[in-house]
Amino acid sequence: MRDLPPLKSLRAFEACFHYNSFTKAAHSLNVGQPAISHQIRVLEADLGKRLFKKYGPQIEPTAEAKAYYANIQPALKAIAAASRELRSNGLPTGFHIGSYPGLATHWLAPRLAQLSQDHPNIDVRLITAESDRDLPLDSLDCAILFGDGTWAGFESIRLIDEEVIPVCSKVLFDKWHTATPRELIEKAPLIELADQENRWFNWHDWKAHKGIESPHNCALTVFNHALALHQCVMGQGVTLAWRAVVTDMLRAGTLYELPMAALSSDRGYYLVAKSDFLSEKFGQILVEFLT
Repeated sequence: MRDLPPLKSLRAFEACFHYNSFTKAAHSLNVGQPAISHQIRVLEADLGKRLFKKYGPQIEPTAEAKAYYANIQPALKAIAAASRELRSNGLPTGFHIGSYPGLATHWLAPRLAQLSQDHPNIDVRLITAESDRDLPLDSLDCAILFGDGTWAGFESIRLIDEEVIPVCSKVLFDKWHTATPRELIEKAPLIELADQENRWFNWHDWKAHKGIESPHNCALTVFNHALALHQCVMGQGVTLAWRAVVTDMLRAGTLYELPMAALSSDRGYYLVAKSDFLSEKFGQILVEFLT
């Protein structure tokens, strides 16, 4: 046992190896970047080998680091699996899943409720955050995230295609369903979803897709998709929504889709998890309910 390096250093090493970035590794472990750098220095001192080369904000594992990771990774997975099994003995069994508030409210939560009805012995805990960096992916069993399907060190299963449509309440639908795209942009009250990371389609993208250069009539700007949909239901304006997320609301007549072409891309929402979770009982049950 005296030959083992500190566990904190091994966790930092694994995160850095996956993300090729001290900053991203720090976010995944919910610590500051200096703490990650310190743990890597501790491990390098213990092993007597340099583990990473730095190229600006990016890092690259050395040949020694790649060989070391290949040797210890199966053992780390085995420790994690044994720990999960021991923790679950005598306690409610289940898993933690993370996602964004809008998706969680209007798409994920109803499906998890049905899962709980069908499997009452499974304890499902849902964690939400606006940004990927605020979701502790390494501490969760899985998450539903938006992107291109690539998350270093994790497997992903595509759940929802990105297809964005303009939606509104019944009152606004009756008023604007015969409008042209230009009339909608210039005159209708639009609810804008602001995104500091510029990931989501917005009205600027929609205008560019339609070839419209006019400024749009922004009635309200919010930073949360769930809030945008709530204000839309309340008749406050027209917003852009992911079709699959609001399918239940469209069927129920809570929201109405304006008859204008959707915006789409190769991106989407993915179930993201370590392979060992997806291959275990809870992961298999979850995939069955979400796909």
